[in-house]
Amino acid sequence: MFTMRRTHRSICGVCVAFLIPACASDGVGSSGAGGSGKEGGSTSNSTAGTSGGPKGGATGTAAGGVGGNSTGGATGGSTSGTTGNSTAGSTSGQAGTLGGGGSATVGTAGSTTGGQSFAGAGGQAGSTAGGGGLGGAGPLSGCVGGKAWPTANPAAAGPFEVAADKGVGPLAGYTPDPIYGEQQQRFNIYRPKNLASSGYCHPVLVWANGHTDNPEANAPLCVVDSGANKWCGQYLPMMNHLASHGFVVIASLSTTTSKGDPLPTIAGLNWLIQQSEDASSAYYHRLDTANIGQLGHSEGGMSTCMVASEPRYKALATICGTRALTGVHTPMLFFCGGKDTVVKCDGVRDVFLTVKDQPAFFINELNADHGSWVYQGAKGVSLSLAAAWFRVHLMGDSANRKYFYGPSCTFCTDSRVKVEQNSLMTQ
Repeated sequence: MFTMRRTHRSICGVCVAFLIPACASDGVGSSGAGGSGKEGGSTSNSTAGTSGGPKGGATGTAAGGVGGNSTGGATGGSTSGTTGNSTAGSTSGQAGTLGGGGSATVGTAGSTTGGQSFAGAGGQAGSTAGGGGLGGAGPLSGCVGGKAWPTANPAAAGPFEVAADKGVGPLAGYTPDPIYGEQQQRFNIYRPKNLASSGYCHPVLVWANGHTDNPEANAPLCVVDSGANKWCGQYLPMMNHLASHGFVVIASLSTTTSKGDPLPTIAGLNWLIQQSEDASSAYYHRLDTANIGQLGHSEGGMSTCMVASEPRYKALATICGTRALTGVHTPMLFFCGGKDTVVKCDGVRDVFLTVKDQPAFFINELNADHGSWVYQGAKGVSLSLAAAWFRVHLMGDSANRKYFYGPSCTFCTDSRVKVEQNSLMTQ
């Protein structure tokens, strides 16, 4: 068993220097993560990464500015069924249903390509069920009539026992992968164990790994072994915490989540939405596909920013990683560690300050570094923060708004952190 000291050093080192420039307001550049992933170099340029520094080991993988098809407007060509605000089919869309807050809009003609992730043949505009958003921004949820979500304490484990479905879904991700080489990987799904009988429609969260990391160890290549200086598979506390609160979390096993066309996170989401309408699937009509969010760490935070314009998303969160944003249409949370030497808080804050027309919240956990946040348990800032944020915006848990909204918000007065709210969150 590894000590907390060793383990959180590892998660910090996994992305060393990989996202230092990605945290700047222009979001460009990358550098070598290093084969050991412990203390890579930090040289950067406007296109791809260079080798890690003398402490970093092998050459790192390119990151910032990666993109062509996978960046740009964050959706164009990289996601299926997301053209415009319509869905599959070729006839005019229908107005989305309302769940409380959003105004329905009428969908335009559905795309003839890539509509597989949206239900219906006529191109329906997305539902705003569950708490205000853009009508026409996503598929109607096939899960209907679920119980209303009660409030829950985000600083404690939720009421659901957690199960994991491992190695499911399509092969996805850019190759060569830093850990798995030419072999593409599938996905792990962390979910309530009683998904079929819970009586709820469960919101979906898409997780994006940091560079060379995974949601949990995946032997023989992805392991945590301090003696061999291997640190792959360290996000399980976050996965389990969110699933215990009722979210279905789909996590790619790709270890470079900012590359690929489509990005591995989007490929997984497309598949899961299909499963939610497949009568033979365990997810059939159990998922609230009108309420989907994404979060990620380090390179995964950058990857999350790359898909900010994805119309199916209702809320986003980045942890110790970001890049320049376009097309933001959801509430967005920005987390950094005050002692992080890999991705500095100033760069994360710079990107936060660009979000003007959607609620945005910046939080600096003063004593956290690049990875120690994940080991603090349910009462720690990061786990409770993520659960509260997505409960508010995907479950309609209005009691948890107090953590973020208003001049005297819970985190506003928490001595462990320093926060900023944009003008849409101060009332």
